[in-house]
Amino acid sequence: MHPIEQFAFEFNIQEDYFECHEVLEELWQAGGRTDESLVALIQLAVARYHHRRGNLTGALRTYPKAFQKIERHAASLTAAGIDAGRLIELKDTFMTNDYQRIELPIDDHLARCLTKQSLEPLDRPFLVDKHRLRNRQDVIDARQAALVTRGKWKNRS
Repeated sequence: MHPIEQFAFEFNIQEDYFECHEVLEELWQAGGRTDESLVALIQLAVARYHHRRGNLTGALRTYPKAFQKIERHAASLTAAGIDAGRLIELKDTFMTNDYQRIELPIDDHLARCLTKQSLEPLDRPFLVDKHRLRNRQDVIDARQAALVTRGKWKNRS
């Protein structure tokens, strides 16, 4: 599945905003961290994650950053299957005090791609606190290896 398809699937079907962030961050890093339209979607997912967890301050700080980028990169987002015009119209709906489910507006082609995906039942509490509950050992090991490679690792044992 293409990363944008997976992002839309995780956003609209699974409501796994943490996974949305992970999927597009990998794509963004692989592209040399230059595609700001991906950053817009990443920030939108991060804001949704904060919002659902009740971190309204974090959400309301992140939404404006996301929507500024969405407005600047509306054409490339639209080309990727995101209905950027409709998304911009939903800005105030996203930024309410109470979290509510809001689907990412997508075009018909992307919607058809989502209907082909199988649904994996997700544990709601895990989705809300995924950043704390997931196994991060692979991330920790990769960071440690990078520090060793750069000669900056200090053994803390």
